[in-house]
Amino acid sequence: RWNHNGQLEYLGRTDHQVKIRGIRIELGEIEAVLGGRKEIAQVAVIAREDRPGDKRLTAYLVPVDGTDIDVDALRTHARTALPDYMVPSAFVVLDELPLTTNGKLDRRALPAPDYTTAAVSREPVTEQEKTLAALFADVLNLERVGADDNFFELGGHSLLATRLVSRIRSGLGVELSIQALFENPTVAGVAQQLETTKKTSRPQLRPRPRPRDDD
Repeated sequence: RWNHNGQLEYLGRTDHQVKIRGIRIELGEIEAVLGGRKEIAQVAVIAREDRPGDKRLTAYLVPVDGTDIDVDALRTHARTALPDYMVPSAFVVLDELPLTTNGKLDRRALPAPDYTTAAVSREPVTEQEKTLAALFADVLNLERVGADDNFFELGGHSLLATRLVSRIRSGLGVELSIQALFENPTVAGVAQQLETTKKTSRPQLRPRPRPRDDD
């Protein structure tokens, strides 16, 4: 594309388009957004299908020498710059990107993300937290999810978010919007949101009129 200074900017190749959950995605657009951060030297985004039928975007990042990559901040940046379906489910930091003998990215050598390492927070306490943790784990296909684990950091994406909201509706009998899940993506956060929803949805008792003296 041409920028406002009349310079031609390279945004990526057009032959790395993928289709995920019915939507065509240009991986170069995601790489351009992530690679624009000053702490990132190299970035590669691919679509992985480590479990049959569950294709997810994964970003591989190489930091600039002497710097660290704040994955949480990077994920937040991606969500503000990209639509939800283009935000990678996992961000993997590497010392370098694997290359083929021809010097091209060796996509097959990129390691699979380990979502289980993120699930290390405290155990659920209340019955509602325990139920929600079980639903999170089931939807994400994980053995365990802690009370403060982030749904999206564990590999959640927009389709799984819709599935989780549906499971919460059928399992707990309460409504949770997709937006509320994005704003409160932990078991504890969802539990608090559901409590708030219950309180605000309770019918308010109208005060009975006081009898008049002539009644």
